[in-house]
Amino acid sequence: MMLNLLSSKFTWVHCVLRVLAGCLPGMLMAQVETVKPAIPTIEPGLDLAVKWHWQVEPSDAAAWGLPVDVPVEASVAKPGGQTASETVAKARVAPQGPPATMIEHVVAKGDSLTKIAHANGVTVDQLRIFNELKNDRIIIGQVVKVPGESDVKAMVDAAVAAEKAAAKDPPKAKPKKAPTPMKEEAPVLIATKPHRALPPAAWGAASLVLIQAFLDRQGFTIGPIDGTAGPVYDAAYKAFEKAHPGELHTPEGQPSAAMKAIGGPYVEYVLTAADMRWISPHPGSAAAGKKKGKVVEPPPTFEELTHETFMSYRSGWEFVAERFHAAESFLRHINPGIKNANVPGAVFLVPNVLPFEIENALAEPLQPAADPAAPISASMLGVSRLIIRRGDAVIASMPVSAARPGLHGRKTWKILDVVARPRLSSSGDPAAPMAVPHRLSAGPNNPVGIVWINLAKSGDPKPLPYGLHGTSIPGTMTKQESIGGFRMTNWDIARAVRLLPAGTELKWE
Repeated sequence: MMLNLLSSKFTWVHCVLRVLAGCLPGMLMAQVETVKPAIPTIEPGLDLAVKWHWQVEPSDAAAWGLPVDVPVEASVAKPGGQTASETVAKARVAPQGPPATMIEHVVAKGDSLTKIAHANGVTVDQLRIFNELKNDRIIIGQVVKVPGESDVKAMVDAAVAAEKAAAKDPPKAKPKKAPTPMKEEAPVLIATKPHRALPPAAWGAASLVLIQAFLDRQGFTIGPIDGTAGPVYDAAYKAFEKAHPGELHTPEGQPSAAMKAIGGPYVEYVLTAADMRWISPHPGSAAAGKKKGKVVEPPPTFEELTHETFMSYRSGWEFVAERFHAAESFLRHINPGIKNANVPGAVFLVPNVLPFEIENALAEPLQPAADPAAPISASMLGVSRLIIRRGDAVIASMPVSAARPGLHGRKTWKILDVVARPRLSSSGDPAAPMAVPHRLSAGPNNPVGIVWINLAKSGDPKPLPYGLHGTSIPGTMTKQESIGGFRMTNWDIARAVRLLPAGTELKWE
């Protein structure tokens, strides 16, 4: 009976987190340093453009990104051929995963298990288990073995197997007890300063961010991570529980071994000179005003959008938020000490997800070849979630929204080819078409994002005028009308396209 109770839709811990998290959105938004106007019903700058017909065109890969004043991998030359940006990166960024193979570390003065773990991309628990240590005490000269990728996988697999075995055949003599709340422990932080204190906002949201980051890594995404609960988070949570029952928490309500293995809810990211290729060199606007001492960002105009030669991120905040699948407001809130987010060397606390690397996201081939032995299928649940299956197993569940009101499908459609780095063109008002069409250049802030997947109705090879694509407004894509068809976050569409061979069936449910 206990097992049945714990395998219900939500664990007791999840319910507690859900209730507590409901109090956070107002607190988060109240402290965000940038004040923005009320959310309009149409994506800023596109008020008239959403009524026009737009053509999707591929763009030149050579024009993908902004020109930079320094080499992508360099900044200021230093003695010995090393650059300042390289020095910053090497000094301040720790590995985000274990070494390829096991290594041995000889303990030196000042070392601790925490320091060794952070420096090698593993957790303290992994070091303790791998070295069969009873506690965290180590001495100078002691050899600590750092587990490699295969070693970590073996430990996680063993722990998961043990949990499943215990769940299937719990000890009969063990008295039943109610699940206990998740123990709050300091998040494992891949940090430049191991003893850095987390801001209250990051600490308060840590438990929920850990779950959200874990779900995201498994392909069951919630859109922008913000440390709060809501319908989209609930949908991802329930989808994962259905596909992988009992793998989020132990029978006692604690985080599972697989969740612990990712290393904690947060890591740190250092903005580099190479990142400036994707960020506008002129963040903000001269038209920005003031409101109670805070910056008010005016929305872009249509003229500004059509004059951009590359639709880049508008700030370092936006770039890092998308790279680590976070809501920009949440990213700002957990990084109160950042004064200038647009210079290399700025250090951000970010959710511990597998980062969306725009510089590598569109490497060819984008679509996989069909595999008859493991056929892929997809379905759309009420224009709210895209479900991708391999055989009968769900391998991804991602949020979707319609760019235009009332847009929907019926029965079975088909996935066709892909347009990478899409740009858009339109002759404007059909009643008075322009001789020279309007153009919206390619870039992560193009209204259809970084990728467009053509769709067709079953039996018709002609692409529909609305595809499956990315978005420039991940935080408001369920609230604002825009150009396109069915949109996903750029980081989700980048993963979805690599799971969907041309010819895949898309069923509407």
